[in-house]
Amino acid sequence: MFQEFKNDPLDMQKRQQISFSDEFVFRKARIYKCMGPEDDRLQVQVLPELQGIDEEEMDDMPIYPSFYKGTVIVGKDYVTHGDSAEFVWVICTADLQVGYILGKSNIFGKMNEPYAGSYSYKDIRDYIAQRQALPADFDYKHLMVTQWTSTDQGGMFQCYNYMTGDWFLLNTSGSIITVQQQMIYMRVGTPPDPPESGPAAFSAITITSDILTLKSPNIVLDGQEVSLGSHGLKLAAMLGSIPATTGNGGGMVFPISNIST
Repeated sequence: MFQEFKNDPLDMQKRQQISFSDEFVFRKARIYKCMGPEDDRLQVQVLPELQGIDEEEMDDMPIYPSFYKGTVIVGKDYVTHGDSAEFVWVICTADLQVGYILGKSNIFGKMNEPYAGSYSYKDIRDYIAQRQALPADFDYKHLMVTQWTSTDQGGMFQCYNYMTGDWFLLNTSGSIITVQQQMIYMRVGTPPDPPESGPAAFSAITITSDILTLKSPNIVLDGQEVSLGSHGLKLAAMLGSIPATTGNGGGMVFPISNIST
């Protein structure tokens, strides 16, 4: 079937042969195979042209690169995941010989019901608030979501406030990076759940116009010279090749040749 289509392309509505054209058509396609390292393309089953194609012909289906240079699109493919394979949007010539992957296909949903593909605004807001990084303006109507993914192995969420310019990158592991008008905040570590269960270990950096705050169970300065200012005073130095302890049960002090202010 597919070889016949390649040699004798048809107008699928009129079932008539069409002449060769370099004009592109817009199609939905199922990911058949992610080609893998060293070949950043997807082999796809273009619909409706290749609907119902014989199994033995699937390896001959078209292989398309990403539409935008410098980007790579991957997803669940039919070879690995069977009927749970994901779909993408493609543009291609009518004979399917040339084409490009535009991106993953979204679901449409039902007209009179809340959209099933929506993200949980409340969960995102609570996530940021629990890390004490929620700005004054976090209105849903001001948030442009640029990337959002969720799988059984984790996920991420990226958005920005088009009114204020505040930007957020969240990871389901508990990490967050946000650049806001009044601060930059980075954190690794999830708050305790429930909050009354006690403190949880985390590391964070908060930068504002007048202070930089580091918080962590352990802070390591690993450098031959450490400068705490520009006053030209030498505070201390510790020579050697192995760490020393600060006393009975004390912490470790690593060798630093020069500590100055």
